[in-house]
Amino acid sequence: MSKIVSRAGRPRSFDQQVALGDALDVFWRKGYEATSLDDLTEATQLSRSSFYAAFGSKRELLLHAYRRYADAFYADMKALADEHEDTDVALRAVVRALVDTRPDDRGCFCVNAIVELAPSEPELAELGRAHIQRMCALLEELITQRGTRRPVARAQAATLMTLTMGSAVFRKASVDEDTLKFVQKQALGLLDLA
Repeated sequence: MSKIVSRAGRPRSFDQQVALGDALDVFWRKGYEATSLDDLTEATQLSRSSFYAAFGSKRELLLHAYRRYADAFYADMKALADEHEDTDVALRAVVRALVDTRPDDRGCFCVNAIVELAPSEPELAELGRAHIQRMCALLEELITQRGTRRPVARAQAATLMTLTMGSAVFRKASVDEDTLKFVQKQALGLLDLA
């Protein structure tokens, strides 16, 4: 933890990871373009100068937030898969987690950022591709463990990621839970796991 000066001029502890999480929440709720520097300094409790010293810029902060979210998301899905010895049970658990049916108007942070910014932000687009490829590789590995040939497993993994990302957009648009459950059932049906 480092010490920085707060707006009131008093030294206080600063945990960059906590501030990054606070900023991620703001970006997630509002989107990148609608998030102002004032929103970010308020959420992180940093002065503007301390914000720039810690994160560089709003854009750099978003890229850090994206990496953090994508890494945590992958780690959660890998841990979920590793909880189960039976491959079908592991795959079913991961697919259900990916095609979440709970209402959530925030959607998926990665999907939101890709949709909003990838066309104009090549670095974010690359981070998005890397995240998708890593998730596809996890799904592909689970599918091949069932005895599915790798080219078929690769295609099924890509299809599952397409359904996953589409369902995240549905959730952000507040599509009803029954529709999301239908999408989840279709995703499981693709693997004969419904």
